[in-house]
Amino acid sequence: MRCPRAAARLVAAAAWLLPHVPALAASAAHGSAIFHANCVRCHGEEARGCGPAARLYQPRPANLTASTRSPEYKASIIRGGGESMGRSPSMPPWGDALSSDDIADVVTFLSTLEKQPAAEC
Repeated sequence: MRCPRAAARLVAAAAWLLPHVPALAASAAHGSAIFHANCVRCHGEEARGCGPAARLYQPRPANLTASTRSPEYKASIIRGGGESMGRSPSMPPWGDALSSDDIADVVTFLSTLEKQPAAEC
C-alpha cells in the first residue's frame, strides 16, 4: 500500500517543480554567463580548476564539478572569498562585485555541471 502514497508524493513534487523549470533554467544561464566572465581564468571552461591562471596558485583552484559542498557554502565562499571560509586566500571575494541574486545564479549554474574527475592540468 506504500506505492500509491509514493506515487502521490512524486506527482505532487512534479507539480511543484514543473512551473519552476523555466526560472531555474534562466538562473543557470545567467550564472553561466557570470561564471564565464569572472571565474574561467582560474577554474577553467569546464570548472575543473584548469583555467589559464590555475598554475599560478598553490593550492590550485578547486574542481567545482567534484564539490560536495552545500549551495549555502558555495554562496558564502563566492561572497566572502576563500580566506573567509578557511580555504585558499587566492579565491577572491565577489560580494562587492556581484549581487546576492548573481551569486545564487552562479550556484545554480554550478549545480548543473556534470561531475568530472580530478583534472591533470
